Parts: sequence; structure tokens; C-alpha cells
Amino acid sequence: MQPGAYSVVAAALMGQRHLEIAANNLANVNTVGFKAERPMFELNQETQAPDAASRLGPGLVRRSRWAGSHIDYTGGKTQQTGNPLDLAIGNPGFFVIQSPNGLRYTRAGQFTISSNQEIVTSQGWPLLGTNGQPIRVRTGGGPIAVGYGGEVLMGGQAAGKIQVVDFPRPYRLFKEQGSVFGVVDPAERGTPVATPQIAQGTLEMSNVSAIKEMVGLIETARQFEAYQKVIQSFDAMSDRAVNDLGRSQLNT
Repeated sequence: MQPGAYSVVAAALMGQRHLEIAANNLANVNTVGFKAERPMFELNQETQAPDAASRLGPGLVRRSRWAGSHIDYTGGKTQQTGNPLDLAIGNPGFFVIQSPNGLRYTRAGQFTISSNQEIVTSQGWPLLGTNGQPIRVRTGGGPIAVGYGGEVLMGGQAAGKIQVVDFPRPYRLFKEQGSVFGVVDPAERGTPVATPQIAQGTLEMSNVSAIKEMVGLIETARQFEAYQKVIQSFDAMSDRAVNDLGRSQLNT
């Protein structure tokens, strides 16, 4: 392979990963509480003098490499819904929910009431109160009201207080699915947020900008196409060199 082809192939592979991330962000532009992912790259530094002898290969060229992705935790726009179980957190922090795999955290406040009268997520996972237990409400017990501090009232009677926690920055969380996060260290439970400023009848939407994401997607796609053409050019050069060399040997 031509020495320069290694850098082009590496760039094409990174472009492919970038396209996958951008496509996933766009697919979740309307997902409540979704946080966009951003690609990260690292630059491989030369470890030898520029004029030192080196074998042909990927170490010949100074190039960047894929370093993974990070989550953009900036807040999304809020949307008024009027649904009493649609909740948005005004301050930094996350709702605490009980998943089959343990405690999970989310800013997607689109809740419903389950058959056993618990406030649950769209996946059916209970929303936890400050006592670490699911918050239960009585069917027909009156209108549900949620205060700025997370107090849940039903028909004027206290039904519990929503638990909202935050973590040290930078967040050491991983995205499990959609708008749900887990902690890298299972022993970490977060710090309670005293006044989460919960807004009832409101949802925090995705923080993905459809226009910016689409522009980035188009730019990356064009770059990827350019890398493909360069790789095809290298392939054509190698093919021509082999064929011309073969003909010259036959003619001697």
C-alpha cells in the first residue's frame, strides 16, 4: 500500500464514526431529554526525527486517531405541555429512576402512572423519592401538583418528594439508552439538589440543533467521499505500477 494511503484510510474510518454519531443525534432531535454526542480525536506525535529512516507503514505519517466520543450535557429547550406529569429540572441535576439494572439517571421528565399507582418513566421504571422509594399516588385522589422543590401533592395531600441529584464535573456517566444514564462507578450516588426548580407541565427537549447537525453531517459526508476518491486513486496507481512493471519485464 502507498505510505500516504494509511493516513487517508484512518481519516476515512474516523469520518465514518463521525457520520454514525451525527446520524444518531439527528434521529433523536425530538427525543425528550436527549443529550448529543460529540466525536473526539487525538493526534499521534512522531517519536523520531523527521529525517530518520523508517519502514513504510502507518507509523510513517503523523496523523490523528479516534479517541471516542463525549456527551454534551448542555440543557435543551423547554416545551410547555400542560400535562401534570411532564416535569423539567431548572437547575443542573437528574431524576433518579429504578431500572432493572440498578439506579439510573435522566432529565427526561415525561412520566405516567403505572397500574400499581407508581409514577414511572416511558419504560415503566419507577421515579424515586428522597426516601429512595417509588412515589405512589392514589387513583382518583385529586389533581397532582409538583412544587419547585420536588414536593408531590395529590388533592392537597403530600405523596412524596422527587429525588434529584447531581454529580461532580466532568460527569463520569455513560449513556445506556436514549436519555438514560448510568454511573461509571456504581458506588457513586450523586449529591441531592436542594432546590431543583422543577417546572410542572413542561419538558426539557433534546439539545440537538437539527440545522447545525445537518450541516455537520453534510460536511463529513463530503469529506468521506473525498477520502474514498483518494483511496481509489492510490489503488489505481498501484495497479498501474504493477501492470507496467509486468509489461516492462516481459519486453526485456
